[in-house]
Amino acid sequence: MEPEKLIQAFTKVVQEQDYVFDDAAIQDIPSLQKNLTELKHLTTESLAEAIRLWYINHESVRDAVLVTEREISKVQKSNPASQENTLENRYRVLQEEVQKLQDKKQGENVKK
Repeated sequence: MEPEKLIQAFTKVVQEQDYVFDDAAIQDIPSLQKNLTELKHLTTESLAEAIRLWYINHESVRDAVLVTEREISKVQKSNPASQENTLENRYRVLQEEVQKLQDKKQGENVKK
């Protein structure tokens, strides 16, 4: 899977398919956030690798990402100057969406 598509697919799954995140995945979100925060060099490849290493232990999330990736149409290449901003924006959006998901799921568990 191409790093760009993996990031896009994972973000889309977080935003639209929260049901694939079971309790174990939700409890493991802090480790993903920590790994993302600790990236020394923010590149598309390093961001994608952090996601890949996290979801490998969460089968339902991994499967949803793989299916979503297949559905994503080919993204046009942007010029290198704008790729850096795009990566920073994706990183920020990913962090925010993962936090929203964690907060939502933990709120649902408190209600149960």
